[in-house]
Amino acid sequence: MGLICVLLVITVSVHVTVDGVITNPLSNFVTVPNLGPTHPMDNPDWVPPTAPTREKDREYWLTSGQARLRRQLELNEQNINVAKNVIIFLGDGLSIPTLAATRMYMGGEELELSFETFPHTGLAKTYCINYQVSDSACTAAAILTGVKNNYGTIGVSGHVPLRNCPLSLQESNRLTSILKYAQEDGRSTGIVTNTRITHATPAVAYAVSGARYWEDDTELPPGCVDIATQLVHGDIGTNLTVALGGGSRHFYPTGTLDRNGEPGRRTDGRNLVDEWINDAVARELRAQFVHDRTGLMAIQPELVDRLFGLFSGNHMSYRMLADAQREPSLQEMTIKALEILRRNDRGYVLLVEGGRIDHAHHDNLAKLALDETVELHRAVESAVRQLDESVQETLVLVTADHSHTFTIGGYPVRGNDILSTGDFSRFDRMPFFTLAYANGPSYADHFYENGGRRNPDEMRDRFHDPDFTYPAAVPYEDETHGGDDVAVFAKGPWAHIFSGLYEQHVIGHGLLFAACLGPDTFHQSDACRERLRGGTATPIRGLAQLLAMLMVLVYIRTKTLLLV
Repeated sequence: MGLICVLLVITVSVHVTVDGVITNPLSNFVTVPNLGPTHPMDNPDWVPPTAPTREKDREYWLTSGQARLRRQLELNEQNINVAKNVIIFLGDGLSIPTLAATRMYMGGEELELSFETFPHTGLAKTYCINYQVSDSACTAAAILTGVKNNYGTIGVSGHVPLRNCPLSLQESNRLTSILKYAQEDGRSTGIVTNTRITHATPAVAYAVSGARYWEDDTELPPGCVDIATQLVHGDIGTNLTVALGGGSRHFYPTGTLDRNGEPGRRTDGRNLVDEWINDAVARELRAQFVHDRTGLMAIQPELVDRLFGLFSGNHMSYRMLADAQREPSLQEMTIKALEILRRNDRGYVLLVEGGRIDHAHHDNLAKLALDETVELHRAVESAVRQLDESVQETLVLVTADHSHTFTIGGYPVRGNDILSTGDFSRFDRMPFFTLAYANGPSYADHFYENGGRRNPDEMRDRFHDPDFTYPAAVPYEDETHGGDDVAVFAKGPWAHIFSGLYEQHVIGHGLLFAACLGPDTFHQSDACRERLRGGTATPIRGLAQLLAMLMVLVYIRTKTLLLV
């Protein structure tokens, strides 16, 4: 009988109503005031939100639907030319919710980012071989080498555990990036990033390392070469046509300052920038090193064979917070790189990373993450415009390495400010933000130590500040990546092969196929087999084909002489 009474009391307590609002067990853990606002929909006089006038008419949707269908039919014509040029735009942490939220940040749910107009779209699975949720190193390996590997490792196979130097030195464990294949084929190569140029994503393009953390010699095990040194003296790094980004601290020795007055970190006493300059002089290359926007914009592409730029000691600044007179934008670096790379008639491969999207998400700084996505959008837009007549022979691919725990939730009305609150909780009688994170350092900014949320209404004057953090459900020192699939957008030769859902390393194989790069054993298109090889640096396959043709000519001439 006592047990029944207890159950009755619990049942009643669960269904108590307060001002007409039914509570639930969450009320035992969340402070709910006896009096306060209710959800707008609970008001008898509530009027549903109204849509934009033109969208109320069915003809708008029928007409726009037919127009988009015609566009899809036109865009889906397949381009099977050889991709002489390849531009890979990698939005670090550019999750699908980030794309959607950025459209609203730009001014409307119906807007499109520049690359969202590309004719072909796919989805890539982002896990590392040993982690469900990936980092930028293993995902960059998938995209740039066509091989998935372990979390945190740079350009090595899955046989190399994180921080294992000896195994990373074994040739059988070392991976080959698309930039290496391009250089062997006589094409120019370039890297542009607004992170440290020795950071995980760009490092995979030119370096091999047992750990992404070995950017300089401070933590380097004996026998291995740090990433910065590989950029200057490595097999790929020494042949890069363009390298632009941040991270100068890894190229200058301790006790010295770079050209922007920032301290170096190297303990071996080496000044790798001076070594790069001296090496270029020894090779009789017209090379220039730049450290600020003024220097970059003054570059005359036709007078430069090599360009190296380091614009910050650490990562470059968020564009919204940057000194625009000192630090170039991602867009400006991309265009300058293309002006130099396109001089090679043989073609080029360019990697452009919008890396600070990721960093903003890690700190729960949603506004900065969206603004950095706009920067990537502008860089892609400008690059495509720059292509002009080469557009039909240039493959442009835009994707992300991994996702984040960033979400868009609630039921905000159409046109609601994406940075504001958008819905109301009946449990704690407070509004809540449309944007939120599953975890991160901002937990204490939005929750009391004894439970319950802080009222967002008290934060309204700070919603649009770049340093305003958005709610995190779980306290964590650094918001984590997400494990969901990421979008892939493609335009140009063989862009249609990037449609569908696939493992992320398939992107790498698709890039090599489209550009006629990679080992002879890799699948090749008919256009690739017919392409005349040669140019600025005759590749081995091109030389083999030339010798074969000469042998045939000699054979025919010999036969002709014998018959005579």
